[in-house]
Amino acid sequence: MIFNNNKIAKGAEAIIFSGKYLDYSIIIKHRLPKKYRIPEIDNIIRMQRLRAEARITAFAWKIGGQVPTIFALDPFKNLLIMEKIDGKLLFKSLSFEDQTLKQNLFYKTGNQIGLLHQNEIIHGDLTVFNVIITPSEKTFIIDFGLAQISNEVEKKAEDLLTFRNTLKAISKDYKKLFQSFRKGYLDIYREGKNALEHMKKIESRARYIAREERYE
Repeated sequence: MIFNNNKIAKGAEAIIFSGKYLDYSIIIKHRLPKKYRIPEIDNIIRMQRLRAEARITAFAWKIGGQVPTIFALDPFKNLLIMEKIDGKLLFKSLSFEDQTLKQNLFYKTGNQIGLLHQNEIIHGDLTVFNVIITPSEKTFIIDFGLAQISNEVEKKAEDLLTFRNTLKAISKDYKKLFQSFRKGYLDIYREGKNALEHMKKIESRARYIAREERYE
């Protein structure tokens, strides 16, 4: 394995590097220690979360999801090595002038999330920043660091609401694009209508709480 010391990104939970594994371009995800935790407990938590991310990503791949291939896991160094997906973030598509292309990309993204939810995979951080568009216009879902397995409609609805609210905050075309996403989602996962309906209930609940707080 060759590390080229090219840091791609750094977040609160991990640093991402690029590298080479045999003839494959890879990324290396290193989960960062938390100074506020006892080191022994911190190591256990990071190891568990890294293993969960690898397991759920591999499961998503097994069911036919377009996700990175997992190559290796080093729980002692808190490293996850996986396929590097070449392409652009779905976020970048928001500036495309071709409306048909944009809607098609969101439709395909909906397909992928429908497949995950159909198999009880909750992404946990579903935004336009965690979807990659390849040169052949496939949509890959990345970063399962907060993912979990659950059949709870509430958690699926939270995934959808996070995606829609993030999109709403950055795109004036969010209604049309989310509609395309919704169609792609339901074309794969017919029972997903329950999650979409529950999403509306969560929104109503949040508005009610906000209104009550204003009158306190």
